[in-house]
Amino acid sequence: LLDGDVLAVVSEQVTDFKRRLGIDYYVAGLTFDKEAITTFGNELIEKTKSGLAFYVKGCRLLWSDLAYAGSLIIRAAGGYTLKPREVRNLRRTFKDTITFIPVVIILLIPLSPVGHVLVFGAIQRVFPDFFPSCFREDRQNLLQLYESAEYSELTINENIREKFVRILEAIFFQIANSATKLLSPLSGEKNNEDSSQEL
Repeated sequence: LLDGDVLAVVSEQVTDFKRRLGIDYYVAGLTFDKEAITTFGNELIEKTKSGLAFYVKGCRLLWSDLAYAGSLIIRAAGGYTLKPREVRNLRRTFKDTITFIPVVIILLIPLSPVGHVLVFGAIQRVFPDFFPSCFREDRQNLLQLYESAEYSELTINENIREKFVRILEAIFFQIANSATKLLSPLSGEKNNEDSSQEL
């Protein structure tokens, strides 16, 4: 049914797959595959970096939310009536602050990474709003969009000559627009006179 060449290729791929998984049955005793260890180490470092960046960005978001909420409280104490959006922001920040403490405690408990995933997965199913909003991907993606849209890059750097040319173009446009408005009633009356003479 199968060709010998196909079987040889499959056998070679299975052997390579077993080697990459670290289940080489032909070698007795403990062996170290430098390539697999290096790959695992690099992936672990990248995941650690991205995880730390996620939590640092979340802490920055929480801090900015707390600062904004503090300014809102001071304004409200001074007699300012808060808008509904500002009240929602205060409520969200208060909830984030209250839920931040248990999340940090759970993170500090020495569990394996799989244990943390299982605990947080179970909590997320039972209590969907348990995590602070600043540690959710949707909010962090929004922050990343704001950070990438640098307003300084959007401003136009003009020198004096370019500003002068732009101002002159605007003046000429206004003059042409005004002249068109002035002449349109005259040309409309002339067309009316021509049409009445033809009848």
